[in-house]
Amino acid sequence: MTHTHTPGPWELEHCRNEDGSKFITINGQGPRGAWLADIQAGDVNGKPADVTEKHLANARLISSSPELLAALEDAEFLLRKAGLMAGPMRDSFNRSAGDARAAIAKATGKGAA
Repeated sequence: MTHTHTPGPWELEHCRNEDGSKFITINGQGPRGAWLADIQAGDVNGKPADVTEKHLANARLISSSPELLAALEDAEFLLRKAGLMAGPMRDSFNRSAGDARAAIAKATGKGAA
Protein backbone atom coordinates (compact mmCIF):
# COMPACT_ATOMS: atom_id res chain seq x y z
CA MET A 1 0.00 0.00 0.00
CA THR A 2 1.23 3.51 -0.77
CA HIS A 3 1.49 5.96 2.12
CA THR A 4 2.43 9.61 2.41
CA HIS A 5 4.48 9.24 5.62
CA THR A 6 8.27 9.32 5.61
CA PRO A 7 9.47 5.86 4.55
CA GLY A 8 11.24 3.65 7.08
CA PRO A 9 13.41 2.74 8.65
CA TRP A 10 12.81 5.22 11.45
CA GLU A 11 15.60 5.28 13.98
CA LEU A 12 16.01 6.86 17.36
CA GLU A 13 19.08 8.76 18.42
CA HIS A 14 20.13 9.83 21.91
CA CYS A 15 21.00 13.54 22.02
CA ARG A 16 21.75 16.35 24.48
CA ASN A 17 20.22 19.81 24.70
CA GLU A 18 22.43 22.86 25.15
CA ASP A 19 21.63 22.73 28.86
CA GLY A 20 23.02 19.18 29.02
CA SER A 21 19.70 17.39 29.46
CA LYS A 22 19.17 14.27 27.39
CA PHE A 23 16.45 13.80 24.78
CA ILE A 24 15.62 11.37 22.01
CA THR A 25 15.13 12.33 18.39
CA ILE A 26 13.46 10.11 15.80
CA ASN A 27 14.68 10.29 12.23
CA GLY A 28 13.22 8.71 9.11
CA GLN A 29 15.25 7.03 6.40
CA GLY A 30 18.11 6.10 8.72
CA PRO A 31 20.39 7.93 11.15
CA ARG A 32 20.66 11.67 10.55
CA GLY A 33 17.81 11.33 8.06
CA ALA A 34 14.60 13.35 7.92
CA TRP A 35 13.72 14.64 11.40
CA LEU A 36 10.37 13.31 12.61
CA ALA A 37 10.04 13.95 16.34
CA ASP A 38 11.82 14.76 19.58
CA ILE A 39 10.93 13.23 22.91
CA GLN A 40 11.96 15.29 25.92
CA ALA A 41 11.21 15.06 29.61
CA GLY A 42 10.68 18.79 30.09
CA ASP A 43 11.40 20.56 33.34
CA VAL A 44 11.19 19.15 36.85
CA ASN A 45 11.22 21.72 39.64
CA GLY A 46 12.40 24.33 37.15
CA LYS A 47 15.38 22.26 35.99
CA PRO A 48 15.72 20.32 32.72
CA ALA A 49 15.11 16.60 33.18
CA ASP A 50 16.56 13.65 31.32
CA VAL A 51 14.38 11.17 29.47
CA THR A 52 13.27 8.10 31.42
CA GLU A 53 12.71 4.46 30.48
CA LYS A 54 9.08 5.36 29.69
CA HIS A 55 10.25 8.03 27.21
CA LEU A 56 12.60 5.49 25.64
CA ALA A 57 9.79 2.91 25.37
CA ASN A 58 7.58 5.51 23.64
CA ALA A 59 10.42 6.37 21.25
CA ARG A 60 10.92 2.70 20.38
CA LEU A 61 7.20 2.31 19.65
CA ILE A 62 7.13 5.42 17.46
CA SER A 63 10.29 4.47 15.58
CA SER A 64 8.87 1.01 14.77
CA SER A 65 5.69 2.49 13.23
CA PRO A 66 6.49 1.86 9.54
CA GLU A 67 7.24 -1.82 10.20
CA LEU A 68 4.19 -2.22 12.45
CA LEU A 69 1.91 -0.66 9.84
CA ALA A 70 3.24 -2.94 7.08
CA ALA A 71 2.84 -6.04 9.27
CA LEU A 72 -0.69 -5.01 10.27
CA GLU A 73 -1.69 -4.49 6.64
CA ASP A 74 -0.46 -8.01 5.81
CA ALA A 75 -2.28 -9.46 8.83
CA GLU A 76 -5.52 -7.64 7.92
CA PHE A 77 -5.40 -9.12 4.42
CA LEU A 78 -4.93 -12.64 5.77
CA LEU A 79 -7.61 -12.21 8.45
CA ARG A 80 -10.06 -10.87 5.86
CA LYS A 81 -9.42 -13.88 3.60
CA ALA A 82 -9.73 -16.30 6.54
CA GLY A 83 -13.03 -14.63 7.47
CA LEU A 84 -14.48 -15.69 4.12
CA MET A 85 -14.16 -19.37 5.06
CA ALA A 86 -16.86 -21.16 6.96
CA GLY A 87 -15.98 -22.48 10.37
CA PRO A 88 -16.01 -21.76 14.08
CA MET A 89 -13.29 -19.06 13.83
CA ARG A 90 -15.02 -17.04 11.10
CA ASP A 91 -16.48 -14.41 13.47
CA SER A 92 -13.16 -14.03 15.29
CA PHE A 93 -11.27 -13.56 12.02
CA ASN A 94 -13.78 -10.95 10.84
CA ARG A 95 -13.68 -9.10 14.17
CA SER A 96 -9.87 -9.06 14.17
CA ALA A 97 -9.79 -7.92 10.53
CA GLY A 98 -12.14 -5.06 11.45
CA ASP A 99 -9.94 -4.08 14.40
CA ALA A 100 -6.92 -4.12 12.11
CA ARG A 101 -8.70 -1.93 9.53
CA ALA A 102 -9.62 0.57 12.25
CA ALA A 103 -6.02 0.78 13.47
CA ILE A 104 -4.74 1.17 9.90
CA ALA A 105 -7.28 3.95 9.28
CA LYS A 106 -6.14 5.73 12.46
CA ALA A 107 -2.48 5.44 11.41
CA THR A 108 -3.04 6.58 7.83
CA GLY A 109 -5.85 9.09 8.32
CA LYS A 110 -7.97 7.18 5.81
CA GLY A 111 -11.42 5.75 6.50
CA ALA A 112 -11.71 2.04 7.27
CA ALA A 113 -12.56 -0.04 4.21
